[in-house]
Amino acid sequence: MYGRIWRFLAGPDSPTRRGLPIAELLAPLPLLALAVLAINDRVLKGSGAPAWLTGKLSDFAGVFVFPLVVTAALDLVLLVFARLGAPVDFTLRRWKLAFSIGFTAIVFAAMKLSPAAAHVVAGVLSRVVGPTHVVADLTDLIALVVLAGTWLHGRRAIARGAHGRLELVQRRQLPNAFADAVTCGADPAKVGRLHEEVSVWLNGGQADRVAAALDPLRR
Repeated sequence: MYGRIWRFLAGPDSPTRRGLPIAELLAPLPLLALAVLAINDRVLKGSGAPAWLTGKLSDFAGVFVFPLVVTAALDLVLLVFARLGAPVDFTLRRWKLAFSIGFTAIVFAAMKLSPAAAHVVAGVLSRVVGPTHVVADLTDLIALVVLAGTWLHGRRAIARGAHGRLELVQRRQLPNAFADAVTCGADPAKVGRLHEEVSVWLNGGQADRVAAALDPLRR
């Protein structure tokens, strides 16, 4: 059920219908985290709810989803460059996920340990999403534990066949482009069949066979 909802939210991504490389963000959990942030900031914080509760909700939801926002934004920019002719990889990779998680951990820890850093981060966020108040609070560092969930979620997105990878396959002629799906937990037999169909497709074979081979990864 979760996989079907994810597939519906992320939209089509096949040899004949290009998908945007942001499927890691367009999934139930990240979208729920974004909804929690919106409701918390727009509703709960003005309703008299305890400050510790609204603060922790923002911290946990924000820390979980922010790395996925970073990878999605980065890959959208890289996709633009790729379509302009640059030889860049605009799909989710483990190194991008690790970088975004590390970046999030460093920034979050800095703003919770240093009032000066909290002021700087609040200023940046205020320019992007509107008035933002950030409080330096050592106890908020507990929210960093959710980054383990972000890592697992991102790996699952790769294991399902990263969105945009088929477009990259066409642009770079990469018949084994889904090898990292196995590293992230996908069935090697399913990935092997997909690679076989991709190789045939790149040599003039049928696109629908590639779509049929990719479908089991995304269920």
